[in-house]
Amino acid sequence: MIKVKFYAVLLLCTLTSCNKFLEVEPVGRTTIPVLFSDMDGIRAAMAGAYSTTYAYYSSHFYLYPEIASDELLLNLSSASETQRDVYNFNASADDETGMVGKIWEEIYVALSNINNILFYLPNLEVKFPQYKQELQTYRAEALFLRALCHFDLCRVYAQPYNYTADASHLGVPILQQTPGPDDNVSRKSVKEVYDFIINDLLAAKQLYTAGGNDLHQGSNKRFYVSNEAVQALLSRVYLYKGDWDNCIQSASAVIAAIPLARGDDYTHMFFTLNDAGKETIFRLNGLDKSSALLDFYNFKGESGKLVKPAGQPTDTLLKLFFDPTDIRFSILMQRLNDQGSETDGSAFVTRKFDADQTAVDADRQHYNPLVLRVSELYLNRAEAYWNKGQFGEAVADIKQLEARAFNTSVDDITVTSNKDLLNHVIAAERMKELAFEGHRFFDITRRKEDLQRDATTTSTVPFISYPNDRFVLPISQKELDANLNMIGNPTVNN
Repeated sequence: MIKVKFYAVLLLCTLTSCNKFLEVEPVGRTTIPVLFSDMDGIRAAMAGAYSTTYAYYSSHFYLYPEIASDELLLNLSSASETQRDVYNFNASADDETGMVGKIWEEIYVALSNINNILFYLPNLEVKFPQYKQELQTYRAEALFLRALCHFDLCRVYAQPYNYTADASHLGVPILQQTPGPDDNVSRKSVKEVYDFIINDLLAAKQLYTAGGNDLHQGSNKRFYVSNEAVQALLSRVYLYKGDWDNCIQSASAVIAAIPLARGDDYTHMFFTLNDAGKETIFRLNGLDKSSALLDFYNFKGESGKLVKPAGQPTDTLLKLFFDPTDIRFSILMQRLNDQGSETDGSAFVTRKFDADQTAVDADRQHYNPLVLRVSELYLNRAEAYWNKGQFGEAVADIKQLEARAFNTSVDDITVTSNKDLLNHVIAAERMKELAFEGHRFFDITRRKEDLQRDATTTSTVPFISYPNDRFVLPISQKELDANLNMIGNPTVNN
């Protein structure tokens, strides 16, 4: 069986204040049906669904694709054992408290909350017809979150969609409802998982089209799922699948609705906690101390001394910023040296997690992970255009991002239209723009590239050729022992 805990929300709470949960009995006993018997219950449950999704994004999941990639240099003296194991592609199936076990467990905890919502929604729609539009929005939000959970699981524990010609290789279990204690679920093919993800997102899109979304307004609405978030995630899923036309269509719909942020508006989304940001499509928000992200990238020691964090940018990434006026370098990177001076030395750190914590209590300092933002949609569309041979359109999208990066007009930007060179430009732009936001390793594998770390790496594994069994994490041994239908991943589970 999938080994997860079952949670319900202790109190009716808002997305920004809810952080305590009550462990309750599985579906079929009395506590959960009581929770879902009225509108207060479903509202609280939705806050719980967001909170459990935040929990896995603010911990191991957001770090994994960076630690396993070529853009992050791991400071071994301050990294945890599980982080070092992932960095050296030596993660163990017995690692229940580290990345192997916790990513699996935390995502399935989120899924159990989400599926409970979807299970009880029909009863509420019959019982409270006057809240039809509100309940339709909750259904759309839950479908999006369920799709996101399955997509994230599949990216970590299964090879990319194009690993086999028909995507028939092993994916992850598909959970349309919370399994009972005697349910031994099986892994489905990656194609089946993607079909399920896309169907959930298309159903959510239809609900937004039919009923709108007026529940979440104001500056914090991007902390909630929206029609634009659904289309943005569709664009990403289609990109991974290689469905270029649908990737372009979904990306274009969002680009038409939400403009790129420029200047201070761009850096603002990284430096503040109480505002999702102008180009943000979907961002997770919480109050519990998210030490995994904050501690991993934190470069501010005691008495203002600057220190080397566990995660630093590699030379591979830094060398892509050939022009130091690029805002993603000049503002979002910071130079250190061994004494903590800002002026000299060769060590750099990222400031993407340098959000102002001065108004937050010490035990609640955190970072709100960005999940979807407009810049990614330009990159998705450019890559899809390139794969369709529409090089002029791909160039136009890259120009938009570079014009923003250099605070100039599109007319001042020159980008090659040579097929091979443009492909490298798109990949480099993606690496610069989305650095440390949970994309890089997944981009390497879906593009069928070798992992090549530079000469400064502290890893014992500087190179892995594609394809490779080590490009996925093992299934937790605890899960394999509990569920006879569960199959491990080749090599890494041996």
